Amino acid sequence: MITDLALRGSRLPCKASRPGPVLSGVSGISGAGVIRDLLSAYPPSAKVFARRAYCGSWNLLGLGVRRCAFHVVEGGSCTLERKRAEPLELGAGDLVLFPRGAWHNLAGNVTCGYFEFADTRSNPILDALPEIVIVRAQGEADRLRIANLVGLLGAEADAGAAGNAIVLDKLAEVLFAMVLRAHLEAPEEKRGFLGALSDARLARALAAIHREPDRSWQVESLAAEAGMSRSAFSLLFTELVGQPPMHYVGEWRMRRAEALLHDRRNSVYAVAAQFGYRTEAAFRRAFKRFTGRSPGEVRRPT
Repeated sequence: MITDLALRGSRLPCKASRPGPVLSGVSGISGAGVIRDLLSAYPPSAKVFARRAYCGSWNLLGLGVRRCAFHVVEGGSCTLERKRAEPLELGAGDLVLFPRGAWHNLAGNVTCGYFEFADTRSNPILDALPEIVIVRAQGEADRLRIANLVGLLGAEADAGAAGNAIVLDKLAEVLFAMVLRAHLEAPEEKRGFLGALSDARLARALAAIHREPDRSWQVESLAAEAGMSRSAFSLLFTELVGQPPMHYVGEWRMRRAEALLHDRRNSVYAVAAQFGYRTEAAFRRAFKRFTGRSPGEVRRPT
């Protein structure tokens, strides 16, 4: 599956209290808030590892599902080849992203790199993207916008200055959000989690979960948020999100709990109580079931 779309020229505003781009293409403010939460929970880093001077014929095979290769055409045109697919022509300023590291061959004047997600568990955003996303530059302004951002990534990586890891991660988040925004604004039907956020009813329910993860949610109360019957809501949620509503609630609670546990000022008991667990032992079992690690392993310095 391929998504081929145009880059729009709107800016990426950020809120000081919660860094991260505001995305359109989802159902209302509530859906955008869920996207921001997920980008915060699954932050990308980026590496630019092939620059114009030596990026000729270029191959990528099996980087892994949590690494997403990207390429930006700096000038002229080039041909993208993939297995069992027709060649695609790319022009100056075009960006192509491979969310799951599919094999490809690309020759031309391009800058190459990849996004990396440290958490190798299921990522709802990546899982919902097609095998390839192409963002077409619409004119010189679009070409310069992408080229300048990728140029900053490369220059910052080459400089090796103090604190550059923080700068690189923020630039990576902006670049990934630009690609994600273009995909969300495209007219093609969305799949998976992004398809759920495109549905106003499910977007309201997902926003409620993210807004109040510690609330005692039930399928009935979530269906009420969506304005749907219990059975219809459960069926549609499971079909699009890929898991039943209450499983998603539990997974998101543990994701938030994990973030709190990284701060050693928060005791395991206090985190368990915040999410409604009456005993620390019950919380530990649930945490292990959802994350595959114990709270102690999360808190242990790496």
